[in-house]
Amino acid sequence: MICARCGEEIPQGEEMNHMGQSLCEDCYIEAIEPPRTCDVTAVYSAKLARKLAGHEGTDGLTELQKEIYDYVKLNGKVTPENIAKKFQLPKWQLDKQFATLRHCELLRGTKIDGIVYILVMEGGPGSLDI
Repeated sequence: MICARCGEEIPQGEEMNHMGQSLCEDCYIEAIEPPRTCDVTAVYSAKLARKLAGHEGTDGLTELQKEIYDYVKLNGKVTPENIAKKFQLPKWQLDKQFATLRHCELLRGTKIDGIVYILVMEGGPGSLDI
């Protein structure tokens, strides 16, 4: 069986049903508990883990996360729809990537004239001290 969300093969008997779709375990968990971008505990945890690992800037991120960060940095402000189109990502996948970048204090979202934009976090990565 194939996961309706990520397209990966699901071993027989391990599929989960959510809203009429057969999902793998990871996609099921994300469907019922989507990533939250504004999560103080996640920000603290991400910053502490990055500090302990010696990561700065985009160190430790996936290639996709680095590319999204560089794209936003290059363009100044970008709508989530433009990022999704540029990287051919479904909304749920963009939300997942953005949550990580937000928790690392690399990107942030803001609304300008009623339109949501993604911007580089002011003060640079990890601007708050731990």
